[in-house]
This record gives sequence, structure tokens and C-alpha cells, in this order.
Amino acid sequence: MARVFLLGGYDLEMLEIKKLLKEHGEKFIDKELSWGASLSSYNDIFNDEDIFVGIELEVDIQPPKHYVEIDHHGKNIHKPSSIEQIAKILGIELNRWQKLISANDARYIFGMQKLCATPQEIQKIRDADRAAQGVTSEDERLAQKSLKEAYNHLIYSYTSHFSTIADRVYAKFTHYVIFNDNKVVFYGFNVKKVIRFLEAKSIKSSSYYYGGGDYGFVGIKEDVLLKDEIKNLVEEFDAMTDEVISYHTFMFPFVFEGEFDRKDMWDYHKFEIKEPRDYNEYVYFYKHVQDALFNKEDENNSKFISKYYEYKDGEKGTYTINTKNKGSFTLQLDGISLRIFKKNIAILSFNLKNTHYHNPQDILAINDFGRRIYPQFLGEHFTDDTKKVLLAQSISLKFPQKEIYEDFTNFNKIENLAVAKLSFLPKFIKELISPNFINFENIRPIIDDRMFVISQYHNDALANRMKNYCDTTEEYMYENDDFWYEYIFIDGNGKNCQSRYMTKELIKQSTYDRWVEYGTLFGISRYSFVSLTGHWFGNNRLLPHTKTMYFQIFSLLLSYRATIIEFSDEIQDITSKTDEEIITKAKDLYKRYLNFLNKLYFKEVTAQDQGIEFYNKAMQIMDIPKYMVDLDNEINELHHYVDMIEEKKRNKKLDAITYLGGFFLPLSLVLGFFGINVGKTENFTSTLVTITILATIVITGAAMWYLHQKKEHHE
Repeated sequence: MARVFLLGGYDLEMLEIKKLLKEHGEKFIDKELSWGASLSSYNDIFNDEDIFVGIELEVDIQPPKHYVEIDHHGKNIHKPSSIEQIAKILGIELNRWQKLISANDARYIFGMQKLCATPQEIQKIRDADRAAQGVTSEDERLAQKSLKEAYNHLIYSYTSHFSTIADRVYAKFTHYVIFNDNKVVFYGFNVKKVIRFLEAKSIKSSSYYYGGGDYGFVGIKEDVLLKDEIKNLVEEFDAMTDEVISYHTFMFPFVFEGEFDRKDMWDYHKFEIKEPRDYNEYVYFYKHVQDALFNKEDENNSKFISKYYEYKDGEKGTYTINTKNKGSFTLQLDGISLRIFKKNIAILSFNLKNTHYHNPQDILAINDFGRRIYPQFLGEHFTDDTKKVLLAQSISLKFPQKEIYEDFTNFNKIENLAVAKLSFLPKFIKELISPNFINFENIRPIIDDRMFVISQYHNDALANRMKNYCDTTEEYMYENDDFWYEYIFIDGNGKNCQSRYMTKELIKQSTYDRWVEYGTLFGISRYSFVSLTGHWFGNNRLLPHTKTMYFQIFSLLLSYRATIIEFSDEIQDITSKTDEEIITKAKDLYKRYLNFLNKLYFKEVTAQDQGIEFYNKAMQIMDIPKYMVDLDNEINELHHYVDMIEEKKRNKKLDAITYLGGFFLPLSLVLGFFGINVGKTENFTSTLVTITILATIVITGAAMWYLHQKKEHHE
């Protein structure tokens, strides 16, 4: 009984298998088929005596009597790659090149990265694979054209070789759909979820194929659907889910003067435990922290440390970010909140849900362009220059009854900038809160031209890629990953650090990877708190924590930064006052500083290990302990200065007493010298004594007055 191998459609793996069979003298038949080949192509050679080993052939007919199937696609998705199965049959070990081919075919680029493949090795494998599939230079040109005209992650292909496009977008997108008039392939999505979608559309299992792991690819075979059916299918798939892909909170901390009047726009939120998440959020913190964060009393209670308000239409609108080069993003509002702290510190927060934009570059753009409140710089063409790299074309808030639109064109006239008094707030902030602050023109942002960002991104494929560990270098993939760096540091227009060494160091300092093996990472910078995790865990476990406990922690941290800046500015203002004002204001400031230390500034906020680690790491990265030391030194210097003023005042009082004593000293000396009762002496002696006393008093008094005035002049 002879063994005959039947080769399937050509790709790099199939060509390497052919090479192995030749080297080991195995009998094989090769009809040089294309990818997606069927068993029926070999129907003319079957018999009941030989063993036929079909390699990646779709079983579209009754197999021969002695048939062995080799495949790792479709129902065989969890089997080793085909070349690994062949190596086992031949009893051989694969070399480095063959292992990379195996990884590429089974898990694409991600599979090669798990083997610590270098960028050069990956490029060489991918180029060879495309060549094996018959890709031409014209196909490469058409791929570039396809990407240039593509709408986001939905890519219409002008070439039938989709790999030419997939290789180009792999580093940019983790979820994408490539289609033409004859076929469609879904890349990077949950394979089971895509299959359920196709079955709901009455597409039979014989009409599609899949592979590449749980988040690999699912393709519909050529000519199963008509052109319009493919277009409609892609659009329906893109719009079918309202699951949260990413969650974004933009926090605007600011200092204000005067009073806050909530009017009819804001609802005071009195904290009550109405559901489990309320309880979880409350007990997460220590008792003294609960008192600072949760309003358990009526709004007018004078002992409040902070008050929390919610905008009435905050869950009924959208937040749209329109950019010049990155597209437009419309996110659903999940609430707008305003927290007011004592010392006239406040934080306005926009909570946003993204249920449409999957790809990493979309998330980076949403964070970077969505947080900007005014231009970081003005070029020769004013905001046109800024909008090329940093500033959104426009940001708009749309509610059922109104829309607030900001296109930043107000910054295109110098006279407008002069009138603004260097307080550049966009309309989507002004129109929300200006009616509620008596001295709105004196509102001052704490974080220059941007808001603080809390972001949570759900992407199974990317999360799995980040946790990949290389035994050779003893590093996780995230440690050298450009996206992870850009996500932490909110770089929406490319990585702003071009040193690989520095990039790695900054990632290491800013990453919290306690749960990396579970596919969850956290990153902290001076202006961000971000997380990356899988869809199920993100939506069902992590997101409630991000919206509650973690939001509360960073509200506290931002209040510290704002309070420190405000105290520091107040100290500078106090030192320019008169001595009497300095004493009065310094004592009031010191009292409020002690109140801040005792009731709001916490060294630890929770007994939970992860919360302690988050808080400590964020405190260090945001330099809050350092700023507190500097502030403490400033307050001590002010205290010493006040002591000097008061010491000076005490010395002046002592000087006055001394002068008064000196004024009467001559009289005492004269009276002591004569030792007589003037009233009992003779008239001449009495007169002489009286004249002497008066003259001495006048001369001494004049001298003392002159010396006193001279001293005052020098002081």
C-alpha cells in the first residue's frame, strides 16, 4: 500500500511542504492549484489500495477509501499547522525558517512575533508568501490604491489578492474588512461572532472558511454573493453591535472665583446606595476618603469637601470630533459631571462611549483631538497649521434641544486673542458652565491646552499581542510597542519620542502590568490613565471600575494638582500686599492649608492592593509629592516672613517704651542729684533747679526725637 500526498493551493507553507516531501523521497502529486483548492481536483487518480494524504484540500466529494486529511482551517482550526503535521508524519524537526513559515500560516504576523521574529524576518516571510500566491507588482500597486480610497477599516480591494492589503494594514488596524465585487474577508474579529452573524444571514457553512485562531479571519468564498449583497453585508456587520469598544473620559480641572449657581442645568447628586455598583464604589475607599468624595448630605451643608453635579441632558447627546487628516468620530455621551471642591477648584468631565470605531489609530485620534480645548500654537496660517497635527477641525456637542459647535476660528484674529485675556476656553465648555459662575471670565484651566484623559480600549487581538512574551529577550511585546507608547502618552499623530531606548524606558516607568498574562494592561502619565483589555472582560468587569473607583481616584489627584497651583499663586499674591494684609491673609491661608492636608490630601485611599499601587504610581508620575514639598517650603517661607514682620512690630513697641524711658531719665537723674524737695529750698536755688530740669528735658527730648527719626528713615 503506497502513500501519496496531494498538494493543495499554493502559498509559502505549501511550497515548503513540497520541498520537504522531495527531500525525503515521498511520493506526491501537485496540480499547482490556487488557494481554496478542492479534493475533487484529484478525483481522477483515486483508488482503494493507496493511502492518500490531502493537504489543505476542501472535501467537496466523497474521499477515497484510505484518506488522511491535513489542515488547520475551518473545523481543524485548533490543530497544528499543516507543515507541523507533515513534519510529524515524516518524523523530522523543523528548522528556524520552517517554524516561522508555520507560525505565519497558523497565526499570521502575531504568530511570528511569538517566536521573537525580527522585523526583517517577518518582512522576508511575508514577501515570500505573497510571491508564492502569485502576487504581482500590479497587485501591489492596486493594493496601495485600495488603501488610499478606503473608508476607515472597511476596504474595497481592486486586487483579488487580499494579502497585499492585509500586510499593509496589520500594524495600523486590528479589525478590518476587505471585500470586492466577488468575495469578502473579515480580519481580526472574534471568529465565532462573525460566524454567528453569517449564519443569521442564512449563509451556509459550505460558503465560508475561517482560520488563524480565535481572532483570525473569516472569508466568504468567491461568487457566493452578488456585488450589492456583499456591500449590504459589510455595512450591516459594521453597524450590528452597540457593545462598548472604548470608553473615554475627558476631565477639565479649573480654578474659579466667586460662587457657583447650578440653576436649572445641573442636578445635585446626593449619594445613595441603590444598586451593587454604588456599594462597591463606596466600600472601596477608606472612611475619611468617602467623606471627601460622596455627598451624603443636602446640597447646602456647609461642611462639604466636594459637591457632585450631573448635567441634565448629559446622557442624551453626542460628542463629535472632526479632524483634518484622521476622519470624523461621533461618540455617545454617557454623562457630563461637575465636581466642586472647597478652595474654588472644579473638574468638568465628559464621559463618552465608542461603539463603532475598532482600530487602534481611531482610539489614538479620539483621545488626542478630543481633549484639546485651544490651539497649542499658531502658525503663519493660524489654526490651519495647528489643525494639521494637533487640533480638531471642530468639536460639537449635540443635545435633543441644542447643539454647541466649536471650530476654533475665533483664534484666527489677533484682536480676539487680546480680548480673551489669555483665558482661551472653547464654546463646548463655555456654554455648559458660563451661566453658573459669577466671575466666569476668571476661570483658569490647570492643564494648559488639553484635558486629562481616562481611556479604556477593548481589543482582544491587540491585548493578546501585547502579552506575548519572548524567551530570548525576556520581554513582553508591549515593552517595545509603538502603539502602547502612543496610547499612554496620547500621541494621535505619531510617536513623539524617536529614541527606542527612551521609548522603552518611558513605557516601563508608565506601565502597570500586574494582569498582563490575563491580557490587561494599564498606563499612567501626567495627563492620562489608560487601559487595554479584551471585549468581554472590559465590558463586564473592568469598565464599571473605570467609571467609578478609578474615576474617583483621578478626580482626587487632579484636585491636588489644582489646589497646589492655587495655593502657590496665592502665596505670590500675598507677598505683594501691605504688612497688615500679609499677616491676615497668611494666617487664613495656613488655616486652609491645614484643612486641605487633613480632609482632602490622602497618602492612601483604599485597602485594595491594586488601588494602592495605582494611587502610588500615579502620585509619583504626576509629581504630586514633589509639588507638595515645594508648596510646604513656600508656606514655611511665608510663615517665616510673617514672623519677621511681627517681630519688627514688637521691636517698634519696645523702642517706643525705651524712648519714653529715656525721655524721663534726665529728670530722675537731676532729682536724684539734688536729693531735695524743691518746694522746701530757697527761691534762687528752686528757680535754678527748675530751669535746669526743663532745659535738660527739652534738649534730651529733641535729641531722642532726632535719633528716632533718623532710624526710621534708614529702615
